[in-house]
Amino acid sequence: MDSEIIVIFEGNQIDADIIKDLLIDNGIHANLKNQFMGTIAPWQVSPGGYKPIKVEILSKDEDKALELIKEFKNGKVVR
Repeated sequence: MDSEIIVIFEGNQIDADIIKDLLIDNGIHANLKNQFMGTIAPWQVSPGGYKPIKVEILSKDEDKALELIKEFKNGKVVR
């Protein structure tokens, strides 16, 4: 199903914001889950507060999003 929402990235506030903006800049609708609670009380939304903030996208964009995230992590400029 193309309209299924999936988590494409989990991490801290800064990394999640960068990934979300990267995806949006490349035409992929992205949303942050646990943005506020993940910042003020991360242990409430994930075990031990590890990777509390999640970036969600539609499943139809998964392949493109994974490629963009991979290129970003490898230090390539993504536009």
